Amino acid sequence: MTALMNFSRNAITQGWIAFFRTLASNTGIKFVFGENEQARTDGKTVYLPALPVNLTEDDLTLTKAFGFHEVGHCQFSDVVFFQAFAAKHGDFARFLLNALDDVYMEYKQTRATREAEIYFRRKAGILFERKQFRDGSNSVAEAVACYALCYLRADRWSEYRDPLAVIEANFNKHFGVHAENVRGNLNDILINEFPSVDSTQDAGSLSLRIISMLKALSDDEEKKKEEEDQGQDSQEGGQPSSNSGSSDDQGQSGQGDKAQSGSTDEQQPGNAQKDGKGGAEGESKPQSGNESSNDGGQGDAQPQGGDQPGDGKGKGESKPDSGNESGADDGQSGAGECGKDGTQDHNDGSGSANGRSLKEIVDEILNAKGLGDKEVFDDREAVTTVSKSVQAGTNPNYKGQTLAPKCVIDGKLDAAPGKAGKGFGGGAGNKEVVDGMSVCPQDADEVRAMERRLGRKAQVLASKLQGLLMQQEEAESYSTHRGQLGQNHLYRLSLGDVRLFTQSEETERPTTAVSIVVDLSSSTQDKNDKLFAKGEKPQFEAAVAPSTLRSILESVVLLEDVFNKIGCPREVLGFAPKGGELMTMVRSFGDSNQTALKRIGGLRHVAGGGHTPIGEAVFHAGRRLLTHEANRKVMFVLTDGAPGDVAKATEMTRFCESSGIRVVYLVIGDKVRTDWLTKAGFPFAVALTSDEVAPTLLAEAKKLLL
Repeated sequence: MTALMNFSRNAITQGWIAFFRTLASNTGIKFVFGENEQARTDGKTVYLPALPVNLTEDDLTLTKAFGFHEVGHCQFSDVVFFQAFAAKHGDFARFLLNALDDVYMEYKQTRATREAEIYFRRKAGILFERKQFRDGSNSVAEAVACYALCYLRADRWSEYRDPLAVIEANFNKHFGVHAENVRGNLNDILINEFPSVDSTQDAGSLSLRIISMLKALSDDEEKKKEEEDQGQDSQEGGQPSSNSGSSDDQGQSGQGDKAQSGSTDEQQPGNAQKDGKGGAEGESKPQSGNESSNDGGQGDAQPQGGDQPGDGKGKGESKPDSGNESGADDGQSGAGECGKDGTQDHNDGSGSANGRSLKEIVDEILNAKGLGDKEVFDDREAVTTVSKSVQAGTNPNYKGQTLAPKCVIDGKLDAAPGKAGKGFGGGAGNKEVVDGMSVCPQDADEVRAMERRLGRKAQVLASKLQGLLMQQEEAESYSTHRGQLGQNHLYRLSLGDVRLFTQSEETERPTTAVSIVVDLSSSTQDKNDKLFAKGEKPQFEAAVAPSTLRSILESVVLLEDVFNKIGCPREVLGFAPKGGELMTMVRSFGDSNQTALKRIGGLRHVAGGGHTPIGEAVFHAGRRLLTHEANRKVMFVLTDGAPGDVAKATEMTRFCESSGIRVVYLVIGDKVRTDWLTKAGFPFAVALTSDEVAPTLLAEAKKLLL
């Protein structure tokens, strides 16, 4: 049992099921798994795709990071404002706001939950290593937003420094000669104004401020260009200087007078650049941090000396650089899914400034389309990819695994403190749905009829179990090492004064949490049960030979009464009710014994499903039982033993066992199936009727409860 206890504790702190259960309980936010292929949130509910029950360490980290991230959006982001802002200001403004709001929201989340920071930082490292982040290589608009996010985070979280270097290199390539000026102004705004962002609205204002800065820089450049052009016109109109000769020489260089052209360029390199020419010869001029293809000024220079676009010249291959180009190459060569084809995309002229004016670049940013919903570090896409690859059977990390059944984890159930199970919240009460499961109706008359049939079995069995527990308590209290006097006998100790000391010992028995899973499929019903479920037959006295369903329900009443008398926290779930539902909630850990008994009586009204999803039922019961803080956990599955999917039932049972839950099948009825249980090696006991359940349970008591 010690090994089982350790497994259970690990599952509570590490598994995604227990994690989201705790997160839902702490925040009151509902998590829905398996209804949508894409992970998303609507501001109130978080939707995730179906996941395998056991995730790899990195995938588990990304899944938890996504959970904290979406909870942060639900708690701190203004989704309505975000949607209105995006509709009004366009695609780039939406993407930039998303980046800035993510930084604000995640910092806010880390202040509320310290654990969130751990997963946010690990997420960045994993996605960077996998090359699954947006690096700004696709467009200049993407580069600006990605740079803003990483620049703000890199100062606080070191995991963002390497991605920032890659994004900054792409930023420089897109802006060319304008990069240093734009980046410096952007840095000033982020440093000075982001600390005052305390809402999504504030992040929206900062986004507009950045857009205004870009517009202002482009307007300033246009004004300077006009002033320079006017100065050139006045100079050329006043005197024909030798510069015109230089221009003539350059114009003739394309006709073969290369020596004269080269001599003129060497004598007057500044004039050639001032006139907006010589762009193709920029490789001979060292620059600092800018692409050589961008030193041609306004883009009106013509290729000289026979150089053609794409022949490797005019693009800075031979020109010394300050590290931006090499850094971008490294980032792009490993950008994987983020970029297109590494540096080749930039060097063909479409990804770099390519001699364009800043106004042209800013216009491209403001008119950008198709930036998509993918975030810079998109753990949502990572979670979705895992789900799709496991479903398709193409993920090598999850060979032989299937996706967990659809489920809902609703933290509102645990908002109020419950009496049964310390730390596990209130009961189902009068709710209609709990964790996506409908709550069973009540029938007090039916349960009283079953209790009359059982007689004193529950009381006798409970007394025997209590005796076993008391014997264990006595043995623990008086046990001692050989050769030492038992501490219980040292009840007084005198120190030579009037003070007397007594030693008292209090033994705390380990708690066992129990989940009872009940088969309600039509294979357990007889003719009377089916008529009763349809409402065509009234209450009737117990038959001499009760149906399998009746025996199962009487066994549930027996277990509920016994565990109530010995104080075990417990939960009762029914599976395969009529109407096509998967599960029905009979008793949650916080419900009272009387409520549970009435709902057990109501199970006959909802029985009659057309399938037997034992695997799904074990999963749902196990995911709820895992989060209970009891040291030991036991699940009883009461069925006729014929699952609809043997492979699924086996997989989910093994999952529960690996998490520290002992799963015992009580196979009840005269027509039962146990071959798959024997093959899998799962513990089971066969009982013809409820009369045989009591001695079976007593025989297993020491292994299950002590």
